[in-house]
Amino acid sequence: MLVRFNFYWICFAFSISVLFILAVTRYADNTNHRSYPERPGNFNKIMTIEGEEQWNIPHVGLPNIEDILEETRVKIALELSNYNFTNSAAKNLQELLLESGGQPLRSLIISTWRSGSTFLGDILNAMPGNFYHFEPFMNVKAFQIRGPPEAEKAIISVKALFKCNFDSFLHRYLEQYLRNKVTPWYQFKHNDRLWKHVKYNRDLFFDPMFFSSFCKLFPFQSMKLVRFRLRVVRDVLDDHELNVKVVLLVRDPRAVMQSRQGKGVEFCKNTSPDCSQPELLCADMISDYIAAIKLQRQYPNRLMVLRMEDLSLDPKSTTLRLFKFLGLSMTPEVEQFLDSHTTLQAGGAYETFRVSRDVPFKWKNILHYDYVEEIQIACKQAMELWGYRSAHNATHMASKEFYPLETLNHSTILGSK
Repeated sequence: MLVRFNFYWICFAFSISVLFILAVTRYADNTNHRSYPERPGNFNKIMTIEGEEQWNIPHVGLPNIEDILEETRVKIALELSNYNFTNSAAKNLQELLLESGGQPLRSLIISTWRSGSTFLGDILNAMPGNFYHFEPFMNVKAFQIRGPPEAEKAIISVKALFKCNFDSFLHRYLEQYLRNKVTPWYQFKHNDRLWKHVKYNRDLFFDPMFFSSFCKLFPFQSMKLVRFRLRVVRDVLDDHELNVKVVLLVRDPRAVMQSRQGKGVEFCKNTSPDCSQPELLCADMISDYIAAIKLQRQYPNRLMVLRMEDLSLDPKSTTLRLFKFLGLSMTPEVEQFLDSHTTLQAGGAYETFRVSRDVPFKWKNILHYDYVEEIQIACKQAMELWGYRSAHNATHMASKEFYPLETLNHSTILGSK
């Protein structure tokens, strides 16, 4: 009799405990998400995938989203409390926030692999209050988007991200994770302001509502694309609500091909014609030149051209010119970034710590002249258009008298200075 009583008592206590745990869990979930609609069902699949170690990070549960947003609001306001908004044509911070009905300053970098776009993107991201859309199309590997049918869908995604709409973007990466059980952390780490909140929380990582609310807090947005050719972005410039300013970053094709052969760039070597053949690289450079002239005429003051060599040789004055074009004011954080990243060589192929004066002509001491001659033959027109001199032979290439750069006359090319 006593044994039966104990058995029933244990069952009763266990049932009460389970009900209590369920109630607490539901209350906590409602508390953390009370201001957000229910997420799509497939986002919950992430919790049931086998192979937990694939994430390589601990899961610590869902934080209070409102606390994160409020903390970020306060931080941005504090960092920009002394910021000069004169160049932006905005009177105050609120006029640049989507959250308060304003419009942020948006910039789009167009380049190609190993042209210095990561360095340029990190300069812009050194700005306090910047939300960085780093390479949203990394999943298409080493492939160039030059026109339809890929361009239409890609442009829709670019516009959506600039408007802080992450639904389709995160769905695409969720599907990729569910299919391959890998997550492209590298893409998100460059947006350090977002990454610090999502890296330990899978729920936040795949929560488009959180991404959207967080993005809308920032007065500046930047994006870089190395898989888009310039003529494709016309539709982005057509969107007057976005008012995006485009920066085309160009680099000597000899330096690009040398960098693509470096350690850590295996994705590019002999696996993709778009990334391994200088003929295609230089055809894109010609196409970008023609598109730049047309777009500058149609959208004056919305397009700027930079050569990586000019940025490397004179980073501070070139950055000042860039910021003036984008409507940004220099800040101590940007100056500190330039000081620390242009005087020290550190890290691997994807780090941006470089002795900047050594970067432009490194290829002269690495590439064999036979390969340089092959590039120069394939790229003769592109090099002439963008102001790159050819080496006549191996001796000429290695000599100190050979200076590969010509002065690039912006007024002649683009009608802008």
